[in-house]
Amino acid sequence: MSINKRIVSLVLALTAAVSCAAAVCAADSGDAVFVSEALSSYPLGHMSWGVSHMGLDKLQKKLENSGRSLPEVRVAVIDSGINTSNIFLKGRYTDDGWNFIDNNSNVNDDQYHGTTVSGIIADGTSSNVRILPVKVNKADGTGYMSVVKKGIYYAIEHGADVINLSISAEDPKRSITILDQAIEDAVARGITVVVAAGNQSGDIRYRYPANKDNVLTVTSVDRNNKLGEHANTGDGVDFALPGVSVTTPYKRAMFVSSGTSVAAPHAAAAAALLKTWDKSLTQSEIKDIFIKYSVDLGDKGYDTTYGWGMIDLSDFDINSEVKPTHEPTQPVTEAPTQELTDAPTQEPTQAPPTESDQPATQEPTQPNTEETVEPTQITVLLGDADRDGEVNATDAATVQRAIVKMTVPSLDKIAADTDGDGELTVTDATFIQRWLIKAECPYGIGEPMV
Repeated sequence: MSINKRIVSLVLALTAAVSCAAAVCAADSGDAVFVSEALSSYPLGHMSWGVSHMGLDKLQKKLENSGRSLPEVRVAVIDSGINTSNIFLKGRYTDDGWNFIDNNSNVNDDQYHGTTVSGIIADGTSSNVRILPVKVNKADGTGYMSVVKKGIYYAIEHGADVINLSISAEDPKRSITILDQAIEDAVARGITVVVAAGNQSGDIRYRYPANKDNVLTVTSVDRNNKLGEHANTGDGVDFALPGVSVTTPYKRAMFVSSGTSVAAPHAAAAAALLKTWDKSLTQSEIKDIFIKYSVDLGDKGYDTTYGWGMIDLSDFDINSEVKPTHEPTQPVTEAPTQELTDAPTQEPTQAPPTESDQPATQEPTQPNTEETVEPTQITVLLGDADRDGEVNATDAATVQRAIVKMTVPSLDKIAADTDGDGELTVTDATFIQRWLIKAECPYGIGEPMV
């Protein structure tokens, strides 16, 4: 079988036993949960418990309060696309993403995986960090490594600072090399490449590209820093990050997911914040910072289960921390390598491989032999702050009480945040009131968010 024809399955955030993490395969679990329950213990504006667990919220505030003009930092999510109608992603993605499945600019997520990954990155970063959506997977979550390679070069050409690959393929002979040059070119240009370890309860040495030395490979842990179920480990795992029961965007609302493809974007978010602090940081320099600010979880020092441990940037001092002096190993202006000649341009013209291009006997690298557990949709009425099933004057009052810091035990923070800006303000209460008197309102108050 030709390597560049190898089919893969995205590292999705669903089934607890299906595999995932490298060219378009995923296996994480989706659990039913009410939004109000999922967010009851989280600070408003952060869905993932991992944001505070890794100190991303504190570093974000330091950057926002620094008085600096924060540069745009682009994180390329090479995945299944992005749901542009999700209110939690409003204003957080670029308009120059590309769909390599249909060879057009429509990057809408037919599945959910790319939206989930993108949401975690947006959740853990400031608004200057934007997602570059690169769609390489079909609606069923499958795709080809050859298309992923095109996606990496597209990200390089379109100014990505970080690339997230929550994708995985089986590599039993450790012989797959199709992404090697693309990853090397990305890293040489100062781009940080983050990869999910996969969820096969196995060794990352046999998962591609998690087994590459020049990527940051991330496995998953829960709130108690216990290894996630089915999370891959082994020599080469770099960090163990939040990846169990994480609340993430899904379609127009959210669900709770688990898996290494959920953990990886936490590292991408952390890298994006460091790039906000200093755009010249290379991947090796970012890795050094991550190691310096990691909490050891296993054997002292590096171990093959947790790598260097849990990244915690709570104490990262943007004023006193010595900035790195190293330059990228390859200048951004250097002519692209031969591989780059096959990369997509602003107007890609080469269509992704079709089934007719593949040998009839080709087998998927990660056959899905187990039943996929679809995530449970969480229906929420926008504006229904007390979740009683309708939007009324009580909801407006509930929002007002929350604004003045009065106790509101039944507050649903997401439903109450009618304009989706991540915080509760007088505007939200006003929108509900305007809707009640049938005045013009720019948001879909009273409509389901799923």
